Amino acid sequence: KTCSSQTGRERMVKPNTTHVRGLPVVPENILRKRKTTAEIKAGREDRLAREKANKPKKTGKLFKKASAFIKEYRQSDRSERRFNREAKKTTSSEDLEGRLVLAVRVKGMNTADPKTKRVLKTLRLHQNNTAAFVKGNAGTAKMLRLVAPYVVYGVPELKTVRDLVLKRGFTAKGNRHQPLSSNQLIEEHLGAKGLVCLEDLINELYNVGPNFNDANHFLVPFKMQPPKQEDKPEGITNRPKDGGPSDRINDLVGIMN
Repeated sequence: KTCSSQTGRERMVKPNTTHVRGLPVVPENILRKRKTTAEIKAGREDRLAREKANKPKKTGKLFKKASAFIKEYRQSDRSERRFNREAKKTTSSEDLEGRLVLAVRVKGMNTADPKTKRVLKTLRLHQNNTAAFVKGNAGTAKMLRLVAPYVVYGVPELKTVRDLVLKRGFTAKGNRHQPLSSNQLIEEHLGAKGLVCLEDLINELYNVGPNFNDANHFLVPFKMQPPKQEDKPEGITNRPKDGGPSDRINDLVGIMN
């Protein structure tokens, strides 16, 4: 009897079910734990989202020491006094009269006075390591001398002009810059002026032709690569005293192009 009763109890115990219809069965306690974890995670994400939305935005203004303001004021004052001193001098433009001049921005203008900044914007040198063509005359010679600590300028060779236009020539189309990848683009904008291809554009710029202003403003300022200190031609550095006219402008542009 004892053996038979034990066998009956063994038959009454239900085995642990692991699969139903081929799918694994997850215990109820694990399901409850998963649900609780998901609720906690969702609540944490909502709290972080609310905190991020209510967090005050940074204005970008950092605390600056008084010495930093004094340094900026002194540099700006020196720049303005230099500008006014240079403005009183007479300008000789015989070397640049009627010739193509290439100006390269080699220094920032954070410490420049407002007058210097205005001249740099007139020359279309808004950023550091940018270059632009200007027509040599008394007015441009005076402006270049006024911003001499921030630019290096000179008369470029035909090869320099061609390399700049072919490699870094862009035109503004809407809110974006478009490369000069086809002559059709030039013909659409300058065809009425007799300029229908890249060679016409380069020839007009280099020879400072009658349509120079239209051809020059068709191009946006060239964005150059900053030269390494060891690669700069001798006599050209980023220091203000080394700015101004240079006969090594072609070497500098060759490195930055």
